[in-house]
Amino acid sequence: MLSVAGRAQDVERPALYGIAKMTYRISSFDLAKRYYGDFLGFSKAFSYSGEEGMIDSYKVNDRQFLEFVEDKEAPDKKRLVSISFETEDAQKMQEYLLAKGVKLDKKVYTDGAGNKVLLTHDPSGIPVEFIQYMPESKHVKSQNKFLSPQRISTRIHHAGLYSLQMSENPEFYTRILGFQLILRIPANREEDPKLLYFRIPESTEMIEYYPSPDENFNHPCFVTMDMQETYSILRSRKKTEALPPPGMGMGKRWLLNIWNQDGTKVEFTEPYISIF
Repeated sequence: MLSVAGRAQDVERPALYGIAKMTYRISSFDLAKRYYGDFLGFSKAFSYSGEEGMIDSYKVNDRQFLEFVEDKEAPDKKRLVSISFETEDAQKMQEYLLAKGVKLDKKVYTDGAGNKVLLTHDPSGIPVEFIQYMPESKHVKSQNKFLSPQRISTRIHHAGLYSLQMSENPEFYTRILGFQLILRIPANREEDPKLLYFRIPESTEMIEYYPSPDENFNHPCFVTMDMQETYSILRSRKKTEALPPPGMGMGKRWLLNIWNQDGTKVEFTEPYISIF
């Protein structure tokens, strides 16, 4: 992904404002409606045309979305289509990445929803988009709409990303994009890391590295202030969905991991360390 030719020019990185959206293949739009709509309570805001077909967009908040492309073979494929980080200026981000020797799969273009987008892949092969929300786009025009009071969470806390290597200083994320390592478990650097969190620079949101051999480890993790209440709500809505109990994570926070029928993971976390 990173070019070895030439020396990077001195171009300033534009701001990155956090996780804008995560887009997945799903075996049917009906499953998306039942699982992310009826079960998790998010509202479908709109649809638009993408390179892989129609995209259904479910709204988490005014700047974060879960989006789905229908593919009957989704359970047998890599299901993450892309993770998108919001940038203040897509064109400047393109100039910055090219100056740093990053190979772009797509230079800045206007997507089917009316936003400016560019695409690359991280060293593990994860498609990474940088998106500039435009005033006339479907995403911006949905502001203050489709914010269901039934939605199980109002923010994506972090994105868990599959990684080929548990590096504490991954060049793409830290040295190029400016992400900052904020949590290492264990803290003792004489031991191999079991969990790494990197903060997106101009936000409080993060990406998570966890040593998993599963290329479909990639998942959104939603914040909840009360895991017991979240679990109780999901129990009341449960029909055929699998719902294992919450557990304590390595960071001493309550976690809940669930999977849709395609095997795609959704996680919930309390943001603070639990004290018993």
